[in-house]
This record gives sequence, structure tokens and C-alpha cells, in this order.
Amino acid sequence: MKYKHIKKSHILSILVVGAVLFGGWVLAEESNTGSRGVRENIREKRQEIKTNVQEKRQEVRATVHETREEIKTRTREATEAFKKETEQRKEELKTRVEQKREELKTKVETKREELKQRLDKIKDERKKQVVERIDGQMDALNDRLLKHYLNVLDKLSDVLVKISTRTDKAEERGVDVAAVRTAVDAANSAIVAARSAIETQSGKTYTIQISTEEGLKNDVGKARQALHKDLTAVRLVVKAAHEAVRQAAKTLAQLPRPTPTPEATESPEPTEDE
Repeated sequence: MKYKHIKKSHILSILVVGAVLFGGWVLAEESNTGSRGVRENIREKRQEIKTNVQEKRQEVRATVHETREEIKTRTREATEAFKKETEQRKEELKTRVEQKREELKTKVETKREELKQRLDKIKDERKKQVVERIDGQMDALNDRLLKHYLNVLDKLSDVLVKISTRTDKAEERGVDVAAVRTAVDAANSAIVAARSAIETQSGKTYTIQISTEEGLKNDVGKARQALHKDLTAVRLVVKAAHEAVRQAAKTLAQLPRPTPTPEATESPEPTEDE
């Protein structure tokens, strides 16, 4: 009887342990099934995010590429127009200056004949020759300095074209070049003003008015002072143009580094193992 009771207890224990083990196995299976489902969901979400990110990047790249091409086209057209305008202004000014020089030749010849007549009242032949020589030297000085200033402005124009070209390239990279554009426009206006001053000065000649033999030195001095005053005014506007171009170059040199493009700032794409 006792043996039977022990046997029944043993069987009952085995059944309980079996039930517990079976329940644990069922829970483990359910847990494994749930974990696989969660992992699948995570993997699907990652893939969806990855696809969306790739699509967005493609859209950004296409937009950036299109914008850059538009900027390149616009800046290249503007640069070519600026170059043509600069060259055209050079040629037009040279033509007008040459015309004024030709017209001036007649004026100078007439002026010298009139000077000889006015010098008739001067008895000292040496003084007459000195005055006539100074008269010719003033015209030659005016012509020589104006040619020099024109050459200076031509070089400044070439430098300004280079600055404009480099500015265009910086803008294509995404740099804000508004300050440089303003400086280039100011320099261009200064060059135009200087050319206008040279054109006006190229049509001038200076007459020595003869009063008396005693006042001859003073008469020559007045003509020289008038020439010096006008040439100084021209030199100042040329200097202003030079300074304006220098300022444009300085502003260009101070441009910040270009803003990194989306391609350069992309983070590595997530992988399924992450």
C-alpha cells in the first residue's frame, strides 16, 4: 500500500514537471516567434528609411546639380558680356582720343603761329626760343602722360576682368559674392570716370599769353600751372580707379571658404547589421 502511494506520488511529480517543461517550451516558442517578428519589423523599417533617404539624396543632388548649372550658365554669360563691354569701351575711347589728337594738331599749329606773332614784341631772341620750346614741351608732356594713364587703365580693366572671372567661379561653388560684385561695379565706374577725364584732357592745349618782356617768366608760369593742375586732376581719378580695383581684389581675397555641398556632408548609409 505504501509502495503504491509512493508510485502515485512519483508519477504525479513527473506529470507536473512535464507540464512545466511543456509550458516553458511553449512560452519559449512564442517568445522566439515574437522576437523574429520584431526583428523583421525593424529590418523592414530600416529598409524603408534607407530607401527614403536614398530617394531624398537623389532629389537633393539633382536640385543642386541643376542650380549649379544655372549659376554657371548665368555667370559665364555675364563674364563674357563684361569682357566684351570692357574691350568695346577700350576701343571706343582710343578712337575718340585719336580723333581729338588729330583735331588738336590743327589747333597746336595755329597756336604756335599766334605765339610767334605775340613774341614779336620780345627783343631777346634767346627768350623767344625758350618760350617756343616750353610751349612744345607742354603739349608733348600732356600727350605722353595721357598715353601712360590710358595704358594704366587698360591694365586695370584686365585685372578687373580676372577678378570678375574668379568671382564667378566662387559663386558657382556656392559662395556669397555680393560684396565682391559691389566692389567690381564700383571699380568699373571709377575706370569709366578716369577714361572720361583722359578723353577730355586729350583735347586740350595751353596757350602762353605774352604781356611784356619783363613778365615773360610769369606768363610761361601761368600756362605751366594750368597744365599741371589739369594733369593732377586726371592723375587723381586714375589713382582712384587703381584703388577701387585694389579694393575689389582685396574683397575677393577675403571671401569665406565655400559651403560644403550635400555630397560632401553625407553620413554613411545605415546597414542592416547596425
